[in-house]
Amino acid sequence: MITKIIGVGGMGINFINYMIKEKIKKVEYITIDTNLKNSESSLANQKIFLDTGIAKCSREQVEKIAFQCYGQFYELLKDTNILFLISGVGGATGSGITPIILEVAKKLKIFTITIIARPFFLEGFDVMKIANDGMRKIEKLTDSLIIIPNEKLYNYIDKREPLNSAYWQANMLIKEGIESVVSILTEVGFMNIDLLDIRAVLDRSRDTIIRVGEGFGETAGENILAQIKKKNLFEGQIQDAKRVLISFTTGNDVPLLDIQKIIQGITNIIKDKNFKLIWGIIINSSYEFNRKIKTVMISSEQ
Repeated sequence: MITKIIGVGGMGINFINYMIKEKIKKVEYITIDTNLKNSESSLANQKIFLDTGIAKCSREQVEKIAFQCYGQFYELLKDTNILFLISGVGGATGSGITPIILEVAKKLKIFTITIIARPFFLEGFDVMKIANDGMRKIEKLTDSLIIIPNEKLYNYIDKREPLNSAYWQANMLIKEGIESVVSILTEVGFMNIDLLDIRAVLDRSRDTIIRVGEGFGETAGENILAQIKKKNLFEGQIQDAKRVLISFTTGNDVPLLDIQKIIQGITNIIKDKNFKLIWGIIINSSYEFNRKIKTVMISSEQ
């Protein structure tokens, strides 16, 4: 099972660097940018610098240059099973390159999960127009779309804290979501989830969100549910979910009753009681301390 993560533009490179520093393995990291300084800052083994030859390109110009690299992208993505794409769409790089990568992935029948940051409204009409044009193309091409509105990042933190603390929270949640999908596909579990299960929840999904909770001992379930109910950084809402994937990581010492309580608690949050639920358990011996449980929930409204 080959999983690749492509970070496009400044936001994508920052996230890839975060993932590499967090030592997330079993994935291949790639970055693509039109800014040489940004590209050189990437820690990825494969970094592509698209030299536009123009100081300030439009989204259409970047898209045209990216299309000229179609063959290079095709070779880059061959044999890939799951592709994660991370980018901002307020600039020409993210909104211009990401749709071309998705076109190539679609031709190769790769399952794609695209995570994009929508700019602040205060960044102005021109930036929002670039973002909206890019998002319309991305939405038509990707299998699953996760949107992080920057307005929510600002509202997520204490206004006295720097904004990068909110970006750290977003990076952490995205990292946990990707790591859980990779673990689901590569680890031997007590109850296994496979690629077909992941597709059943995420295929053609929009307003996708990722929530993470950890707990210990007798109060693990309560603490995990409290964390899952916390403020949401993503576009969608848990209560509106139609499809839910839950991955539990725990030790052999955790009773199934604890897992059942968490599932029931999540079910109580969701309004539609006929929602599709897929869940699985990964056994990790390092969690065999105080009945530790980590829960990663990925849900979509469509």
